[in-house]
Amino acid sequence: MDTKTPPIAFKHQEKKVQACRADRTAKAGDLSLPPLTPLPNGSAKNKSAIFGVQWNKRVPCVDKSQERTKKRPYRVLQIGATPLMHACQQGDRSRVLRLLKEQEETIGYRDRTLRNALHYCMDAATGGAVASTAPELVNAVDAEGHTPLHLAVIAGDTQLVAVLLANGADVNAKDLEGHSVLHWATVCGEAECVRLVLAAGARPSTPDLRGGSPLHYAAQCCGAAVTAELSVPKKIGLKVLHTLLEFGANVNAKDEDGRQPILWAASAGSVEAVLALARTGGSAAAGATDKDGLTALHCAASRGHARCVEALVNFCGAQPDHVDDNGCSALHYAATLGHADATALLLRLGADPNRQDRKGRTPALCAAAKGQLETLKILALHGGSLHARTVRGTGVAHEAVLSGRIELIEWLARKKPATLDVATHDGRTPLHVAALHGYLDACKVLLDHGARINSVFRTSKSGPMTPLDAALYRGHRDCAKLIQMH
Repeated sequence: MDTKTPPIAFKHQEKKVQACRADRTAKAGDLSLPPLTPLPNGSAKNKSAIFGVQWNKRVPCVDKSQERTKKRPYRVLQIGATPLMHACQQGDRSRVLRLLKEQEETIGYRDRTLRNALHYCMDAATGGAVASTAPELVNAVDAEGHTPLHLAVIAGDTQLVAVLLANGADVNAKDLEGHSVLHWATVCGEAECVRLVLAAGARPSTPDLRGGSPLHYAAQCCGAAVTAELSVPKKIGLKVLHTLLEFGANVNAKDEDGRQPILWAASAGSVEAVLALARTGGSAAAGATDKDGLTALHCAASRGHARCVEALVNFCGAQPDHVDDNGCSALHYAATLGHADATALLLRLGADPNRQDRKGRTPALCAAAKGQLETLKILALHGGSLHARTVRGTGVAHEAVLSGRIELIEWLARKKPATLDVATHDGRTPLHVAALHGYLDACKVLLDHGARINSVFRTSKSGPMTPLDAALYRGHRDCAKLIQMH
C-alpha cells in the first residue's frame, strides 16, 4: 500500500493557500486559487496550494512618490501605470472622464504586468466609462491571462461584473492555468458573482489545465479546514456548490487523476458537500474511483474525517471493505496514517481488520510499519491479528522495529511475546532487523524480552548470519557488544 494520503486537492500545488478574499477596498493583496488535486508529483505528488499562482488581487498600489520622468505629455509611474490607471483605481469618475478625453492616446496603454486601465477599475461607474470608450480593452488579458472580468469577480463586485458583461466581456475567459471566471468566483466564495456569470452563460463544468471543474473546487471549499485557510465561510461554500448544481454542473466530471467532486469533498471533510453530491449523483457517486482505485471513503479515512466516513457508509452506500488497486481498504489508510477515530469507526461499521492487500499487508502490519501504536491497539481490540504475515513473511514485530518506535516494540513484547522471534521466509527475525540497522534501543528491548540470539537467516552473498553476524557485518559495534553480553 502506498501509505501516503491519497492525492487530494490541496496536496499538489506549488505554493500555500494565501487567501481567496480580501477587503474589496484594499488596493492590493496576494491571492492564490486552490490548485487542483494533489497532484501527483507524481501527482506533483506532494505540493500544497490553491491554483498555484500568486498575483495581486486587484491592482498594484500606485506610489506617487516614485516616478520616472519621460518625454511625454503625461507621467508614467514606476510600475508603468498611467494617470488614467491611477484614477480608475481610485474610483475618481470625473477625473477618469476628463483623462479619457485629454489623454486619449494613453487609453490602451498597459503597465508592466500587462494590465490596462480597465483592469484597474474599482467600481462600475469608472468601469462602464472606460469600457464604453475603449471596448477593445474588455477582453484584454494581463501577464497571467486575467481579464478585467476575472478581477471583478475576485473582488466580488457584482455591479462591475454586470457592466463588463453588458459590454461584451467573455464570461468563459480562462487564465494561463485554465481557470475560468467561474473558477475564481467559486474559490473566492463570491456566491452572487457565481450566479451572475452562470446566468450570463458561463459553462458550469469547464475544466482547468488539471481537469478540475468549478464543482471540484466548490466541493473542496466546503471543508472546515479549507474554508479556514481561504476565509470563505462554510455556508457560503455550500451556497456556491448548490448554485453550481442548480445550473447543471456535472457531478461525474473527472480531473486529470480521475477524481470526481465527491472525492474532493471527502478529502476536505465536508459532510454536507458529500451528501449533496451523492444525492445528485445517485448511488454510483459513493463508489466512484480515481485512476488508483481510491474512493471517497478512502479519501475521507486517509484524512481522518470520521463524520464523512460515517455519512458515506450509512447514507451513501459506500462499502467499508472496498479496496483500491493495491488491495487496500479505507481501514488500511486510517490505521496507517494514525487516525484513531476513523479506525475505530470503520471497525464498528464492519470493516475487516485482517484484510490483506496485494503484498499481504493487513491494517495492523501497516500501522506497525508507521509506528502507529494507538491504531494498532484499536485493531487488536477489534480482532486484528498480531500474527499476520506479508507475502515475504514479514511480521508485525519486523515492521515495529523498522518504525523505530520503542513504545510500540515494548507493547508488542508484552502483548504477544511470540511475535519477537517470527522469521521471514529467509530466516530474518526482528532482532536481525534491529542489528542490521543499528537500532540499539530496539535490540535492547528485544533481548530483554528473550529474543533468540542464535537464529540464522540466509543471504545470497554472505551466507548464514546470526544477529551478531549482522551487526558486525554492518559495523554496528554497539549492537554487537550488546548481543554478546546476552
